[in-house]
Amino acid sequence: MIRQSDSYNKILQKYDDLPKQQKKIADYIIQHFDEVVFLSITRLSNVLEVSEATIVRFAQNLGHKGFPELKKDLVKYYRDYLTPGERMKRSIEALPDDPFNFAQIVESEIQLLKSAVSTIDRGSLMRAVDAILKANNVYIFGNGGNECLANHLTFRLARFKLKVVQQSVSGKNLFEKLLSINKDDLIIDYHFYKSTIDFRRLMNVAEDKGVSVLLITDSILPPLIKKASIVLHAERGPAGRFHSQVVPIAINNAIINGVAGKLGDKAVLALSELNQMRKKFYYIDFADKSVQGEI
Repeated sequence: MIRQSDSYNKILQKYDDLPKQQKKIADYIIQHFDEVVFLSITRLSNVLEVSEATIVRFAQNLGHKGFPELKKDLVKYYRDYLTPGERMKRSIEALPDDPFNFAQIVESEIQLLKSAVSTIDRGSLMRAVDAILKANNVYIFGNGGNECLANHLTFRLARFKLKVVQQSVSGKNLFEKLLSINKDDLIIDYHFYKSTIDFRRLMNVAEDKGVSVLLITDSILPPLIKKASIVLHAERGPAGRFHSQVVPIAINNAIINGVAGKLGDKAVLALSELNQMRKKFYYIDFADKSVQGEI
């Protein structure tokens, strides 16, 4: 997990209070750590089309004396946390673009899964599992292509007899689903790339109600993650390309295994009860219909 004293968290903590031009600097740094650590203040000023004085004030707002001290902090953060992931990302981008080469597609997925190991640590997963088990109810949100992710996690957690509800709504109907959520519940949301109006509404209501949010995402931009209680972040592929769901499914599986491990015998008993119900009712009904010529 990222330390509270590092450059990323400093940006996150100060982000809301930054002037518009300084937020522009913050967004660029978060998205381009691997470039910024090699840029001079003059070059960064030209790239962002902001004055060097604005960059200096930005550094001072983060508690630094000036840009050199900020850059030193950024270099340390890059070295400690981002280098393995960036190397992995570049190796993925180097793969040939052949949509019919199954081996290449599988290899790119494998590389992404390996990269996720460097961004999702044991502590984050443990907090996610504990939050799920502690919650009175778990509401899992996922729209569009993310609906399958929400369905998968809901299906698996419900088998452990947890109170889990899947939500796939947008617009004003979102508020209907948020009405009954209380502070002792947990919201799990799959949201990628950048925040949408529905995502912001969800996070604002959760904040007002004091409800914890577990966010599964591929972005660490402050506007997206700043209100989340727990963030599980992993890249899904280079920007501008089709993103598969292999990595978030792997995160789901890690959560499911963690919950099962914590529940122990309770999980085994819940699955055994399901199996007994199937044997007692499903197979008997099936046999009866066969005899009566109904199938």
